[in-house]
Amino acid sequence: MPRLQVLWLLLPTVLVLSVLPVPASAIVVLSEPAPATPPGCPSLFGDITIYYPFGLTKDCSWDESFTLSCNDSFSPARLYYRDEVEVKDITVEAGEMSVFTSVSSICFISANETVSSYRPDSGTLLDLTGSPLLVSQGKNQFTAIGCYTLALLGDRRPDTFLSGCITTCASVDQGNATVIDKGCTGIGCCQIAIPSNNLSYIRVDWSVSTNSNLTNLAWKYSPCSYALVAEKGWYSFNRHDLTGTEGMASDVRVGNRSTPATLVLDWAIDVSRDGACVSSNSEHFPVRDGRGYLCNCSQGYGGNPYLKDGCKTFFDKNGGKILKGAAGINIFTEEQLEKFTNHYNTLIGRGAFGKVFMGVTDENQRVAVKRSIIADKVLSRRDNFQLGDDTVNEITFQFGNSHPNLVRLIGCCLETNIPVLVFEFIPNGSLYILLHVATHKVLALPTRLKIAIGSAEALAYIHSHGDHGYIHGDIKSANILLDDSLVPKVSDFGSSKILSIDRYAMAVAADMSYVDPVYMKTERFVKKSDVYSFGMVLLELITRKTVKYGENRSNSLPMDFIKSCKEKGNGREMYDKDILSHDGSQCHHCIECLDKIGDLTVRCLKEDVDERPTMEQVVDELTQVALVVDKCKQKANLIAYSHSYLEIC
Repeated sequence: MPRLQVLWLLLPTVLVLSVLPVPASAIVVLSEPAPATPPGCPSLFGDITIYYPFGLTKDCSWDESFTLSCNDSFSPARLYYRDEVEVKDITVEAGEMSVFTSVSSICFISANETVSSYRPDSGTLLDLTGSPLLVSQGKNQFTAIGCYTLALLGDRRPDTFLSGCITTCASVDQGNATVIDKGCTGIGCCQIAIPSNNLSYIRVDWSVSTNSNLTNLAWKYSPCSYALVAEKGWYSFNRHDLTGTEGMASDVRVGNRSTPATLVLDWAIDVSRDGACVSSNSEHFPVRDGRGYLCNCSQGYGGNPYLKDGCKTFFDKNGGKILKGAAGINIFTEEQLEKFTNHYNTLIGRGAFGKVFMGVTDENQRVAVKRSIIADKVLSRRDNFQLGDDTVNEITFQFGNSHPNLVRLIGCCLETNIPVLVFEFIPNGSLYILLHVATHKVLALPTRLKIAIGSAEALAYIHSHGDHGYIHGDIKSANILLDDSLVPKVSDFGSSKILSIDRYAMAVAADMSYVDPVYMKTERFVKKSDVYSFGMVLLELITRKTVKYGENRSNSLPMDFIKSCKEKGNGREMYDKDILSHDGSQCHHCIECLDKIGDLTVRCLKEDVDERPTMEQVVDELTQVALVVDKCKQKANLIAYSHSYLEIC
């Protein structure tokens, strides 16, 4: 395959987040990221990003030692090693390149005759000779599949072998082609670790049993055997693989791509080449038993350590210089947060991407510190952008929005890869815990209405801000916190987005139990998608049931409630029995008020988005119900239970 020039796509280098209607001093701009390649060098190669020095020289030409080439007859273009092996991914930080590996096979064409379907002259699967790449010893393993055959793993020397493994089918009786699945343990399949950390050449040879009784038994139901070196965990043995034909090696191909099995290759700089870590704030660490090394940016820095000024402070990358001068935001150091949280000692919450810890500032203020669960791990560019973007969403949203029913952002730490956020501490936990964990606590209707109205007001506020409004994106009882007086505080704005001119957002990471089914069909999240999620919270409030409840959580709360309303005209049989009690007495006269909340809930859950109320309408209706309930409560001790009393409600 000839090496071809391709049209490189240059990624934007500056991400401007000035999307909020806030003062100029509060606009958040991410500074230019650390360079991946020398100025002017290509950075995107098909769907694979190439970073200097992995495959490129400083003058932007190909590094011949890698023998990489491009085939732009595909769309997108594909990257190949030595014109033969397709490259799947490159990770400079870990010094790894993943490629699609090949499968070697040998097949019986009769009881005593076999043929190899892959390079019968040499059995070579991969040749890395002359390149800076080696087969990763720790990430890969050798696998053989078949019956009564010995697969041998060799290197370049024709008469020597590194290792091998033997497969049997001893548990298969004559005439019975059933093998008990016990994993890859030698019966039908065997696996071994890569025996060398200096492997640059993979060759497979075969030795089949000369016992005619065994071969007569095996070749009819297991005509072929296969072997490959691939990433650990890629292959899981299935007894049906034994009955495959000689075409199995091609059957597992994807179109005209190589087999989807991947092989991890190690890359390192030879120790004789000193001084490759040229960026300030970079360091090197040895690999390959000290025969090579890789470079990393120092703690608190990220980027490309192989380029001058390639490692930036995360503080600058996260817009620290601008944030530091913004009004109303505190910038904390890592050292301060370690002190506040006693080295992150007290865990008080956990989400999909982060953990929340209790902390106490120097001013003796209790805070909740939200930290990414993978902040200390090496992230790929793609993962780093997605998770970092969620955190920036949270910062930028709360910069421009303030409401008594929204959790207040106090400050952040920008010295970490993904910023750490510091919020006001809300002492009574979440609404989910109050409803479904602290079940011994009696919650009267006025209390539940107070929580519902405050939460609805927060959402109505969110929907009304910005040119076209915002959406929260992840409304659920676990994201509604409660203070000492049970005042609700809506939290977790990682999914919050400003709406487009078409008044919808995309790629919202909502909880699947609460997510709007219309969003699942259209991939467009609108304000009334939040209304749907809030309807689910209202259901939890009036029934005190979880969204999935009953034995093995097999019951659907919205489906059961809507069914009850259709069949009986209301959802009374599902209301929480304690909701109508206050001051130790039953308030049965308020049942019709509760029915009105149930009716509102059903409208929030309508499949037709246009039939759902707005959050402003939800606030109005809940407020009217609360006024009536309050009147009922005031007169409960003055007026006897009578027909005239019922008319009040």
